[in-house]
Amino acid sequence: MTQVFEVSGMHCGGCASRVQRAATTLSPGATVTLEPPRLTLPEGAGLDAETINRALAELGDYRVKGPLAG
Repeated sequence: MTQVFEVSGMHCGGCASRVQRAATTLSPGATVTLEPPRLTLPEGAGLDAETINRALAELGDYRVKGPLAG
C-alpha cells in the first residue's frame, strides 16, 4: 500500500524539487507534488513521518504529517 503524507513549507517548484531529492534518497520511487503539497511513497517503503522529517530538517522548514487516511 502506498503512503501519502501532507507536506508543509513547500511554496514553489524549488521547494518541491528539494523535497523530491530527499524523498528519493529515502525511498526510490517517491513522488512529490506541489498542488496539493504531498509526498507519496511507493508500496513497501515502510517510512514514518519522524524519519522523513529528520531528513527534511537538513533542507529547510519542511515537515510531513501523516500518513493520510485513504
